[in-house]
Amino acid sequence: MTDNSVPPVCLTIGSSDSGGGAGIQGDIKALASIGCFTATVIVGLTAQNTTGVLSRHPVPVDFMCAQFDAVRADLAVRAVKVGTTWSAEHIVAIAGRLTGLRVPVVLDPVMVSAAGGDLAGTDARAALIESLFPLADVITPNAAEARLITGDETAGTRTLAQRLIDLGAPAVVVTSGGSDEGDWFADGRSLERLDRPTHRTGAEHGAGCAHSALITGLRAQGYPLPEAVSKATEIASRAVRDGLTSVGRGVHPVDALGLPPRIPRPRVPRAPAQHA
Repeated sequence: MTDNSVPPVCLTIGSSDSGGGAGIQGDIKALASIGCFTATVIVGLTAQNTTGVLSRHPVPVDFMCAQFDAVRADLAVRAVKVGTTWSAEHIVAIAGRLTGLRVPVVLDPVMVSAAGGDLAGTDARAALIESLFPLADVITPNAAEARLITGDETAGTRTLAQRLIDLGAPAVVVTSGGSDEGDWFADGRSLERLDRPTHRTGAEHGAGCAHSALITGLRAQGYPLPEAVSKATEIASRAVRDGLTSVGRGVHPVDALGLPPRIPRPRVPRAPAQHA
């Protein structure tokens, strides 16, 4: 493990979620919850809330690269998470910056948000396989994203995990979103189901982002991949269990950070009445 007195620096590459529950904002919270410092590269902006993605705007590729270069020039990055990648052009540029970095890379190919909304184009899917799969430590799609990548619209999560390995992924976690299919981990040598309790709280917004961010942070802390995946699965499950069901009118956000109860305002005693 690493020196506990120094927070490991993780870099998350992805999109801003104006609703605060997922994306870059969700990653920062999840990584902070396990003692990591988070640097960011914003690939795109979304106007979204718990009910869905209302609008989206990509960041120009040259400015995206400038963010990456600024972080790398100053901070000792220990692990990288790649989330929403938006376009083939963005993906190729990200891959160019990651080549030779020699730290764990967690690829979370966010194409469909929990609140609804397609966040990637068709051209991006082929670029993911060709440019980012070879650089990844593990990829962490949900079942819908795994089906988009593989082109198999009917396979279950167990089959999807093996299909992604066949496409060149070094290791895979396919999450089911709480369905009976379960979450599956594959690394080309083994294929195993990840046991976790199912919490139907209605607070799943940001669950996938938190899960992949937690794997990233645990890898930055020196955990072997299988242990990092298992531990991240446990923590992310708790974040759904303890989700913020009073926040938003749609798919409520997870609570990866473990927000404490509000501190009650002190009661100011009334001054005694003055009598003539």
